[in-house]
Amino acid sequence: MPPNDTLQGQHQLPKAPPNRKLPQHGVNGVYYGGEWVDIEDCVKKGYTLKPNSSSSGDQFQSKCQSCPNKNTCHKNNKNGDNGKGITIAPRSTSALDSSKDGSGKLYDICIIGAGCIGSAIARELSKYQLSVLLLEAADDVSQGATKGNSGIVHAGYDDKPNTNRAKYCWKGNQMFEALDKELRFGYQKNGSLVLALNEKEIEVLHDLMKRGETNGVQNLKILSKDELFEMEPAVNPSAIAALYSPDAGNVIPYEYAIALAENAVDNGVEVRIRREVVDITKDNESGEFILRVKHWEPKSYIDSRKTYAADGGETPNGFQKVLHGCVLVSTCFMIAMGAYMAADDKLHPEARQQANIVTLVMIVAGFSSLSSFVKSFGGFNPGEHLAKMPFERIVEKVSAPSGSGGAKVSVEDMFVGGSGSPDAVEGKTVGEETIKAKYVINSAGGASDKMARLIGDDSF
Repeated sequence: MPPNDTLQGQHQLPKAPPNRKLPQHGVNGVYYGGEWVDIEDCVKKGYTLKPNSSSSGDQFQSKCQSCPNKNTCHKNNKNGDNGKGITIAPRSTSALDSSKDGSGKLYDICIIGAGCIGSAIARELSKYQLSVLLLEAADDVSQGATKGNSGIVHAGYDDKPNTNRAKYCWKGNQMFEALDKELRFGYQKNGSLVLALNEKEIEVLHDLMKRGETNGVQNLKILSKDELFEMEPAVNPSAIAALYSPDAGNVIPYEYAIALAENAVDNGVEVRIRREVVDITKDNESGEFILRVKHWEPKSYIDSRKTYAADGGETPNGFQKVLHGCVLVSTCFMIAMGAYMAADDKLHPEARQQANIVTLVMIVAGFSSLSSFVKSFGGFNPGEHLAKMPFERIVEKVSAPSGSGGAKVSVEDMFVGGSGSPDAVEGKTVGEETIKAKYVINSAGGASDKMARLIGDDSF
């Protein structure tokens, strides 16, 4: 093999790009409203909680207490609250039942797909007095096309004029700064460059610039070679010009979708994950759509629930805790009485021997009672709150991981969540739900064509 310098001479390897130490969202600062904010300035910009404010559930409690919809919200809460006004969500669904009649079946609008589009629609609809349900087939929001998205917030210069994309792209781009200041998902307005490597490609840059101006895109500029390399020294060294759009940016797509979905839930939208729509029909009399929805859960979770039930079932309630305590006290009393009788010289030796045996039996039973009593409080420190618990203590309380280690993800699986799809995690159907809605919004990403065909639409 020829030496490395010979290879470099043959292939003319380009120099390594300069290390510009670009800031990274969440590391010593954040992107806020498109601009970088150092960690020291985060409080001034309002990105973090104020120094003396609480970061616990107390702040949410105070918000709940002042909310005009507090009573209705807690009335429709599926799992009740924790006694402090903080709602508790059951598995695979948000806490609030947003259905029109409290049945969990009838809604004004049902949105299929909780990616960035479905979550954005849900968030916008949450501003109105509507009953909205957001369904997601995968094991969490943002698991489909959103998860694999590049996260680019385009400016709109390359969209064909007079199309919906051309009509809305620039307008949507201009909304991101304010949206990020509301939801704080880390929008970075870093601009975009389209490079030209020869004179013919410079003509393409002019065409794109003209198209952008037709679409209403502002601030476009064609950079010379010197301007380009001053702005971005790490681009292809063969570039001779570039179209620069300072308003283009990017987001972390799943953080964006999660922020939208969380805000929608805060405003009253109900979310259900692991819900695959398998059929849609229409009631001609009421005009409502009827959705048949399959609810699945991972096999590992189902197996763990079986094991948990075999070991004693659900978490003990207040009555069970009192019962465990009474049994423990009674056992301790019996042990004390047995020890007293065994030590009493006035008793017959045979009676003292029986007292010894009973005492030993009660000691064994006492350990069992003590174990049940401690478990009823979830550990050896019943007053220990998770938010104040040392990290090592939390790790001790976490159960061992279970599962098969995953499975091969097919193309079909990618349409319904990829690694979060039912097949990828050995999902098993645990129930079927019927949903009625006046309107159904198809934002199912890669499965949009499948959803459309359920109502006879083959246009996708």
